[in-house]
Amino acid sequence: MRLYTVLICWASLAPAGDLAHLRELAEKKQMFELRAVLARPEGKNSSTLLYRGLVESRFGHEEAAIKLLQKFLATHPPRDLEQQAEEELASAQLRLGRYGETARVLAAVLRLMPKTDENRADTENDQGLYESLRDVPPESIEFGEDRPVEGKINGLGTWNVPVEVNGKQADWIFDSGANLSTIVESEAARLGLTLRESRAYVKGSTEAKNALRLAVAPDLRFGRAHLKNVVFLVLSDESLYIGPLKYQIRGILGFPVLRALGQVGISAKGEVRIGGNASAVGDPNLFFDDLKPIVEIRHAGHRLPMFVDTGANASTGYPSFRDALTNEEIAKLKKQQDQTGGAGGAITRNIETAEVMRFEMFTTPAELKAFSLVSTKPPAKSRYLAGVIGMDALFGGFTFDFIAMQLRLE
Repeated sequence: MRLYTVLICWASLAPAGDLAHLRELAEKKQMFELRAVLARPEGKNSSTLLYRGLVESRFGHEEAAIKLLQKFLATHPPRDLEQQAEEELASAQLRLGRYGETARVLAAVLRLMPKTDENRADTENDQGLYESLRDVPPESIEFGEDRPVEGKINGLGTWNVPVEVNGKQADWIFDSGANLSTIVESEAARLGLTLRESRAYVKGSTEAKNALRLAVAPDLRFGRAHLKNVVFLVLSDESLYIGPLKYQIRGILGFPVLRALGQVGISAKGEVRIGGNASAVGDPNLFFDDLKPIVEIRHAGHRLPMFVDTGANASTGYPSFRDALTNEEIAKLKKQQDQTGGAGGAITRNIETAEVMRFEMFTTPAELKAFSLVSTKPPAKSRYLAGVIGMDALFGGFTFDFIAMQLRLE
């Protein structure tokens, strides 16, 4: 009876149709549309606390999001909405580097999550991972004098960038698709990092589960940026050896470091630009989903959310991208096989290929050749995505602006 009464009180704060629309946008992760609706005067009332918290979190205002979500949870909402709020709260805390608090909130999520939920195993794994980092302070960053930094194309067809850890030089992949920075065991030993055990595993691009340990670098320098308390996943050398290309990945500079820089980009010639105070024009075209940067592209009148992964040498469309193609584009698709590699090895996939794929990203036209479409659906939490934007779309030069929440092409 108490739950029923609370549900009626909560729902009576706004017209049912309005809340239903907001809930639909949130569930489909249509964050740009949700942001636009909530910007209207009627979007700022007590009944929209959850959705305003979601938007603040997804567009990089985590502290504001935490306050709104905690205020929403204090209203004792229905169980499914409580779980949604707790999940977003965990994501916001994680992006702030508060690992112990993230683990605590994920434990609350697991208490609410049905045993049959297909995301449960991943949530349990994440909770164990961040619990093992409970004693690690949040990552911090300071900026010094500007210094030239040059990226180089690696054997995978992506960018490697120079970093310095504990006074030792390294050359690692610039990877917006890596939830955490990653190194192999031999690299950790060379850099003098202490390993800590973990019960967690990490899934690579092949979906293989790789056992991992952890390390924390007290001192990492990347150009003019000086970072402390940088967390690394530590994998076996074998798990990051790409057999078909005979290429050994030694280290990956992941999303938390890149986001901490505020603004970071690489020109077509490999010039790495770190930080800056340039003011952006226009609305965001980027939002966060946990530790993933998501950009919206436009194709044939469709708005398509894509995961931006600078660790992928090629862009890929998921089944929902195919649904956005014109009849003429579908008729020109060619069936073939390809290999994709990452942590855990390589796999062969059946794909369809478009000779040319044109789209717009934040009003900037882009064209990809040999664009691949896969038939396999992505993991449950990523079903809303239309695909992955890889380096083939970005080699002309790009900038992540995590302050204005924009991905800009040159």
